[in-house]
Amino acid sequence: MCLNIEGFLRNSKFPRDFRGMFRDDSGRQFTPDEARDHLWSEVHAGHKVIPCSSECANPCKHADRGCAGFDYAGGGCPGYSIDNEARDESAILEHSNA
Repeated sequence: MCLNIEGFLRNSKFPRDFRGMFRDDSGRQFTPDEARDHLWSEVHAGHKVIPCSSECANPCKHADRGCAGFDYAGGGCPGYSIDNEARDESAILEHSNA
């Protein structure tokens, strides 16, 4: 899953929709001003989308499973293979959380 930066900036209300949007490495929430500045820095870097998961990056943590890395130009996460055992475990976790 990814966030279209320009769409968010165009359609969101400031500061309300920017609260709690990002956290730094220590877990501190960005202020609305910091969140907006971060999004604009992504736009200035030429990025159209950003990942909504800390699992996504370029290079990807899952490159060994076939992920080519997050595409900031608009493609987002291309995905990667998971084995049947991991898929079954994921289904069990989803069912137990329902």
